[in-house]
Formats: sequence, structure tokens, C-alpha cells
Amino acid sequence: MSSLAVTFTRNAQAEIQSRLTIASGYQHETIGWFSFLSDHIVRPYLPAVFPGVIPRGLNFVASAGLIHRSRAGWKYYFDDEQRPYSVRLSVLAKKVLVETNYAPIRRLESIFDRIYIDEFQDLVGNDLVVLQALMESSIDILMTGDVRQAVLQTSQSDRLFADYRGVEIVSWFRSQETEQRCTIIPQATTKRFNQQIADFSDMIHAPELALPSTTSSMYDSTGHDGVFLLDEDEVNTYMNSFDQRPTQLWYRSSDRITPPGELLTFGSAKGITRDRVIIYATTPIVQLLKSRKPLAAKSACGFYVAVTRARFSVALVVASAKSVYSQVDPLFAEKISLWESDPN
Repeated sequence: MSSLAVTFTRNAQAEIQSRLTIASGYQHETIGWFSFLSDHIVRPYLPAVFPGVIPRGLNFVASAGLIHRSRAGWKYYFDDEQRPYSVRLSVLAKKVLVETNYAPIRRLESIFDRIYIDEFQDLVGNDLVVLQALMESSIDILMTGDVRQAVLQTSQSDRLFADYRGVEIVSWFRSQETEQRCTIIPQATTKRFNQQIADFSDMIHAPELALPSTTSSMYDSTGHDGVFLLDEDEVNTYMNSFDQRPTQLWYRSSDRITPPGELLTFGSAKGITRDRVIIYATTPIVQLLKSRKPLAAKSACGFYVAVTRARFSVALVVASAKSVYSQVDPLFAEKISLWESDPN
């Protein structure tokens, strides 16, 4: 069987390569999403759309707003060195598909029996046009991802399917299932963290998304397990109470003075696993705990990523922990304990 594995980030590419090799016993071709669009959709059929243009590498652009508005024709998609702009690569891929009557899909059908797509929650806009074309092909497409971790995106500028960005991509897949293009198979069991963390993390996203509850199959116990509120004045004492200091996570870099140790942003922590983490709670996170006021979708994904980096314990750092704890919404209070260095 000829197969291809595709995912967005380099870390994810290494991870999926390792998993597939262990599962099957042989190597799979593994490439990034941009490489997939360029090598298998755009490049083979670009002469039919823009004769004489030869793609060379990729021009990573954070936003289409950084590309001069006067660029038109092939230059709308490429810089002067004929490097495709990353933020417009999926738009170009759709153009190639449409103008060649989906010839790239037929080519892929002749090469691969199965394509694995990992971290599908990172895909946005015109990427979904490509996904739909693949789902309608004869290729066996297996896609995996966690919509709760939608903190990265292939493009910040692609506005197609704007209602399906981030965690809302789950609604797009549900519509595809209704149209019988795919079957959704929920995988709600985790080996990464304990049930206390699983129960708390399930409450971070809006209940209207109707995401499945998580069951943990990680049963190790350390005597300090679960989710805790930690007063900011107790951080040093808390960290010093462990042989291995917990990793500290914050929403973004700031002027806050933190104890020595590993310190990461929510986004940069994606993909790691630690025994324990400390999270510096933002004002919206505190409001979530007190009144269940929903976080903005992207913030919810970032907070979810931060919480689920820990195997055993999560400490949420707040000012006046006792006061906050007394105001925590009853449903959250069932999932959280107050940590005190001197309970008496």
C-alpha cells in the first residue's frame, strides 16, 4: 500500500512519522501541508494556469496585508522570485484544481492508496476546499486532530469559511458527515493526563460545541494530583515543594517576575508533556472560573493546551487565591482545590 502522511508543523511531522512507523513497521512518506499543496496540487499543473511560472520554495508571510495591493495575475500568488506566498498557497491550489477539472486529485489517486492528515484543526479557508476534494476521491483519507487545540492556523488572512475557523472546524466536519463525505469517529480517551485534569479541561470550551467528554486511562497517582488554585505570593514555596520544578506557562511574555525554571507561552507549549505545570491565569480565565463566562475561542484553545500539558497537576496562579476560590462557580469548584502551604 502506498501512503502519504501530511501535517502542518515540523514537530507534528516528526511525531506522526514515528507513530506510523511503530504501528505499521515501515516508513511512510511524511510532508508538511504547504509542501503537499505545492508538490502535489500546484506544481504539476501550474503550466496550465500560469505558463512560464516555475515555483521556487515558499515565501512565508504572516498576513496577506503585507503583500502589496498592486500585485495581480500570477504575481498575486507569487513574489518576484516566483516563490508562492504561504498565505495564498491554498487559494492558488483551489484555482489549479478548478481550472484543471481537478486533475491533481486524479494524479494523487494514481499514486497513493491512503493519505493520513494529522492536526486537521490547523487548516482554514481554502484548505477545506482541498480537503473536500480529497474526501470525494477514491483515496482512503484518514484525518486526525483535536479541535480543542486549535491555536495554530495555516493562514491568518484566508477568509473563506470564516465561520469554521479554529474550534468551529468541528461544525464543518459535521456538515461533511451529513453530506456523507466522511465519518466522524470520536476518540475521547487520553493516556496523557489524569481524570481530574480531563474533567477540568472539558469545561474550558463552550458547552454549545457539544464536544465529547474525555476519559483518562492514566491511573498513576503521586499524592498531589488534579487542579489547584495557587496564590501568587506562594509560587516560590509551591515550586520548591517538588524535586522537579513545575513548568511555568503564561498567555504571552510579560514583565512579570517569575521564579527560575522552564517558562513557556501557551502557544510554544503545544506538543510538550510535563508532570506538573503552573499557569499564570489571565483576567478572562478568572472570570471563567467565577461565572463560567466563555473565553474567546482562540483563548479557550490556548488555555486548553496549557492545562493539558500536565500529567499529574495544574496550579492556576491568581491574586488572592482564597478570595477567588470562595467565588468559583460551583461546577468548577468540584474540579478545583485550594493549595495552601500552611492550611492552618
